[in-house]
Amino acid sequence: MSISPSANLGPALLGGLPPEVRKPAYARSALQPGIAHIGVGAFHRCHQAEYTDDLLADDFDRWGLVGINIRPPVLAATLGRQDGLYTRLIRQNNEVEARVIGSIVGVVDSQHSAAPALEVLASPEIEMITMTVTEKGYCHIPSSGALDLDHPDIVHDLANPEAPRSVPGILARALELRMGSHGRPVTLLSCDNIPANGTILGNVVGTFAERRGNGLADWIAANVAFPSAMVDRIAPATTENDIETVEQRFGYRDSAVVVGERFRQWVIENRFAGRVPRWDRSGAAFVDDVTPFEHLK
Repeated sequence: MSISPSANLGPALLGGLPPEVRKPAYARSALQPGIAHIGVGAFHRCHQAEYTDDLLADDFDRWGLVGINIRPPVLAATLGRQDGLYTRLIRQNNEVEARVIGSIVGVVDSQHSAAPALEVLASPEIEMITMTVTEKGYCHIPSSGALDLDHPDIVHDLANPEAPRSVPGILARALELRMGSHGRPVTLLSCDNIPANGTILGNVVGTFAERRGNGLADWIAANVAFPSAMVDRIAPATTENDIETVEQRFGYRDSAVVVGERFRQWVIENRFAGRVPRWDRSGAAFVDDVTPFEHLK
């Protein structure tokens, strides 16, 4: 199979990519979703999605990623058009290393309504929910880590819990839907660069659930885990030059290219609910306490 310079990355193109481009080392067509990730940007695609791609190559299981954006950018025009495939570049001196990541099996745009996101997050097949939503996304008070009950989105969500706008509101509603349908446990894992991120996430979701009532807070306490994590990798903003590099050097067009440094690190508190992707088999570390690693970073 030959590739024209204007060919776009997609499943049909994988078999014809040049040998120097690393491709998913598993049967991607057999991959089923098991992880939902909120906030699909360059860092997620350089970090958690790559670790998951490594895991699938080492120990194939039902851990496909469904990417969800509740804020811009829209995913359908980039990752969606490419069936979740994208190129991760590493530039070092004059060398360029290209790798196509295949762990994202679906994308959901939920910027105008929480309904598409809630459908994924409440699904029984999703057993791990990860997120990179930046510090503002937690709607917390930084000095205490508590939920900011005066935040406009939180005020809205407490008044309209079935049509939430905020991350805490969306997560609380998704957990309420899980509680009322299949009841399966789930881990909510923050991958944002915030100390004690799991504690903060547990605080804001738990407080929202307490305000919601109907036994949700007790169900969360028994069925949901909020481990903390330390993440590290530099992923600079993609430029048009990066996109052109892929086309000129490797012969295909990819509108979702990301660029990362070679070094990466992921340290996760060993506190989970239900099944867990064994990211420790692909270079992550499961530890009892993340705090020392946060201090080292």
